[in-house]
This record gives sequence, C-alpha cells and structure tokens, in this order.
Amino acid sequence: MTVENAGVALARQATDALRRLDDQGRVLRPDGVDHFTWSADVLDELARLAETIGRAVERVSGESAPGAESHAQALATAIVAHRNALLRHGGGHDPFPGGGDRTNPEVTAARSLGELHLTA
Repeated sequence: MTVENAGVALARQATDALRRLDDQGRVLRPDGVDHFTWSADVLDELARLAETIGRAVERVSGESAPGAESHAQALATAIVAHRNALLRHGGGHDPFPGGGDRTNPEVTAARSLGELHLTA
C-alpha cells in the first residue's frame, strides 16, 4: 500500500534538483553569462538551501534539532565564505595560494541569510 506523502514528494524534488546541479555543474550556465556572476548566484541559493534544510528538519519533526540547525548554519556560512573568496580572488585562481588554511569558518551569527549582506 502506497500512501501519498506531499512532504516526501517535495523533499525528493529538492534532492533531484540538487543532484542535477551536482551532475551537470557549470554546463547549466547559460551561454554569454559571466561564470563568476553565475557561480556567485548559485552559491547564494545553495547557502539559502542549507539554512532552509536546518529549519525544515525541526518543522517536519516537530521537535527542536539544534545539531541539525547549527550544522546547517555552519554549511551556509562556509558556502558564503567560499563565494566571497571566489569573487575576491577571481579568475579561477586558488584563493589559498601556497597551501594556506583551507578550514571552514565557524558560524559567526545564528541569523537568517536573508539578514546577511551577501556582497563581495
């Protein structure tokens, strides 16, 4: 017996979309669009997605999930930091020349990405 579950269907659509992005990557960038601008826009959305996943875990389960929320915030922060590093260093060059520190930053503020200023 199969039970129709809108929640599962929505989560599956999100997973499928992310898998497509993972599989096809830069091939999805339209012709004539600057790859840094395109990448920055996609990374902004991925950061929002990470944050949303943390909240969705709590809302779907109906219980507090501080571990999921904090990890989602850390992932969102790391994505934004990576985006900013790409824009600062441009040209596809290694943003950590000479083998510099590649560790991800700690979450510096537990607030919505909508409140963060996402400019380079």
